[in-house]
Order: sequence, then C-alpha cells, then structure tokens
Amino acid sequence: MRWRSRVKPSRGARPSAQHAVRRQPSSVVTTWLRQGLRAGMCPLCRVAHKADREYMWHFFDEGSNQGESIDAVRRACGFCAEHVEMFRRIDVDGMKSTLAISTMFADAFAGIVDDLESLDAESAFQRAPCPACASRDERVRANAAYLLDELATTAARRETFEASPGLCFAHFELVWNVANTVEDRELILGVQRNAARSLLHDLCEHVRKHDHKFRDEPKGAERDSWLRAICLTAGWPPPTESAAEPERT
Repeated sequence: MRWRSRVKPSRGARPSAQHAVRRQPSSVVTTWLRQGLRAGMCPLCRVAHKADREYMWHFFDEGSNQGESIDAVRRACGFCAEHVEMFRRIDVDGMKSTLAISTMFADAFAGIVDDLESLDAESAFQRAPCPACASRDERVRANAAYLLDELATTAARRETFEASPGLCFAHFELVWNVANTVEDRELILGVQRNAARSLLHDLCEHVRKHDHKFRDEPKGAERDSWLRAICLTAGWPPPTESAAEPERT
C-alpha cells in the first residue's frame, strides 16, 4: 500500500455542541429519502434521481408551454447534457416524436438570438445554471436537512442508516456542511468511516484473489467492490427504467 503525505484539512465552520430542538419531518417530504435508505443506496442520490425525473416530466407536460420556464432555458442557453438527454428520451424515444423538443428549442432560441444581437464585444457573457440542475440541487439541499432531522428523531431510520453503505462523497460533503450540531456530524462521519473501511477491505480482497496463488478461492462479497467504489465516489446511478416512462415508485 502506498502512503502519501497528507495536508490536514481545514476545519471550516464548527458545528454547535448544543442540542438543537428537533422535530420529525413529515413523511410526505421524506418519501424519497426513505426509498433510498430501503434500497441500500445514498438516500440523497435517490432524491436527486426522483427530482430530475419529476422536473423533466413536468416540463414536458406543462413547462414547455410556459413562458417563464422557457425563459429559464433561454438564460441557460439550453439544458445541460444530462437533462436534455432525458428530454430527448421522453419525446423522441418515448413519444416517437420530435415536436416537443423542436418547439422547446425554437422558443428558447428566439430569445437566445435576441440576446446575442444585443451582446457587444465589451460586454460580459455568462449563462444561467441549467434550470433542471438548479431545481434538483434545491430539492437535494432541503432533503439533506430533512435527513438529519429524520435520523435524529427516528430510531429505526437511524439504525438503517448506520447499517447502510454510506453517502456518496458529494452528498456527504453537503450533509456535513448542512449539519449544525456535533452529534449530527459524528453520526454521518461514523457511518462514512465504516463504509469506507469495509469497502477498502473488500477492494483489497478482490485484488488479492486476482493473484494466481489465490484465484481458486471462492469469490464473495468483494467481487463487486469496484462497482461500490464507483457509487461511493461518483454517486449511485439512476434507475435503469427508460426516462420515457414515469417512474412508478
């Protein structure tokens, strides 16, 4: 194993050591979190997946006909690659049509062309964020706070989380920064440490069993450790259902 010198990270803003008054969030706003916990994945990845699908289907059904929604797409100069692909799959693959995507782009480009006409060489040019990304990030951030409250007030949910494979590191960072008590940070840090240690063990076992001296040993849980490493570092992938069909759960 290679060892490298490491710079001690900055502590940043310190959470409060005081016990905050906590209330269990409504089950209505924690549905997606609970689905993620039951599925054994980062619960905020589940929220992100659901928020993406909900936004894009709502945009397809109604938003593409609303001036305010089209203006948001215009200011962003279109959706990001991820979300425009979702829109394409809904319209082209699912509906077997190109009308909705063409109309959306025609309306957006009518504004984009006007913006370019008014732009001069001395002006700054800056796009707005992809509106689907902005909507998703807002939902995920709100759910990060709901997650902490849910874990602090519901013993069963806390036990499920403690036995989980952790949070993807993007969402671990988010929850860490949202947490405003030492207890909250200690909880998520303990879970993340256990998840990382367990994963490291399985990765080392997977590598060891590739050695010709051990290749006859039976394969175990370590065989998909590389896939779990991708999830923990890059996030859990979205469901495999086609974006052309609304998700049922």
